[in-house]
Order: sequence, then structure tokens, then C-alpha cells
Amino acid sequence: MKRTVPALLVLFLVATGCRSMPEPLKLEAVSASRVAGLAQAKGLVPVQSGDATIRVELRYGTPDNVFRQVLYPSGFPALTAAGTAKKLAAANRFLKGHSLCLKVLDAYRPPEVQWQLFQKYRDDKYVADPRKKWSKHCYGRAVDVTLVDLAGREQEMPSAFDDFSKKAAAAYTGPDAAVRRRLALLQRAMTSAGFSLYQDEWWHFNDLSDPAALSGQPVFGKEIGL
Repeated sequence: MKRTVPALLVLFLVATGCRSMPEPLKLEAVSASRVAGLAQAKGLVPVQSGDATIRVELRYGTPDNVFRQVLYPSGFPALTAAGTAKKLAAANRFLKGHSLCLKVLDAYRPPEVQWQLFQKYRDDKYVADPRKKWSKHCYGRAVDVTLVDLAGREQEMPSAFDDFSKKAAAAYTGPDAAVRRRLALLQRAMTSAGFSLYQDEWWHFNDLSDPAALSGQPVFGKEIGL
């Protein structure tokens, strides 16, 4: 006897956007140049393409993150949409006038990793729930950044990266005047370059200049050789 899915169940699945979630990335080393070449065909470029002096340390490529786990394969380059990379370069030019530079902690994030992150921390105030919508990181339209001096030394900011608490808010209310100054410079640099703040994470900035780019499916890691 042929089994059929009840009509109400079909409607429920459609309405809730039910879909299978991707498997984790394989953590075998990859060629950065090959990945960058495949990514370019998808509209993604290295974050340093507009300014080679921007520092990069992808925290999910090391165990130095809140989850203490490597989630990106070795060799994975920091990528963004091409227009977003130009905005990062503009922000970095501003900061150099204050003897500071950008350091990118995360940029394009493969959807495979976004699903892993949400499984580890199920609070979409801090980690977007892929069952509702993909993170802007997955489209290369969001970056996580901090400040370093011209020698590459990280500067003290309101909290550590991925501090899921009120300390991470973009509106720093702490007593340290130097931290207030640095955060104000970072926010001025990023917003004047065309980024928007995210109120719950001082390090997170969105590039919302092309809303259409955030619709539809993001670029999956498997599409760019990961």
C-alpha cells in the first residue's frame, strides 16, 4: 500500500522552512589560493584584497575561541563579498591615521560551521539560527573585527571575542576611558565606511548595502573546496 504524507504535514513543513542541515567541514588542510579562486566565482574575495595591511586571525581556525575547538580547516582564507572588502580597506585607512589597524577575527563563515555554532550555543541573540535564517557571515556580508596597533599588538576592548554577556554590548558603559576611546574609533571607522553596528556584539559589523544579496542560499563551504 502506498503511503502518502498528510496534507497538513506538508503545509507545516513548507511553512516552517524545514530543511536538512549541512554536515561539518572536513578539517583537512586546504590550499588558500585554490579556495580563493573558487570563492571569487561566488563573489567572495580575500579580506586583504583592498588593503594588505589588514591583520587576520580567524579564531575558528584555532582553538582560541569560546568553544575551544577548531572549526575551520587549516589554510582557509578570510573572505568577504568584494564590496565589503573595499569597505574594510576604507575603515583601515581611517584607523591608520590614529596609529591603529583592523584585525579580522571572522568574515565569511561557511553555513556548515554556522550550524555547528548554533548547535553549541542555541541563543540566536548571539548565534543566528539557520533554521530561521542564515547569518550574514554566510553571505560574506558581516565581519568580526578588533583593533591592533601598528606593530600588530591587540588592544584592550570591552570584552573578549564571543563573550556572550552584557559586557559584549556595542554601547560600552565601563569606566575605562581608553577602551571607550578605542571602541568609538572602531565604530566611527566602520560606520563611516558603510557598515552598521550590531548592538549585542561590539566586534560584529554588517554590510547591509545590498539587501538582495542576503536573500536565497548562501555560499556553502563545499562549493569553494572546503
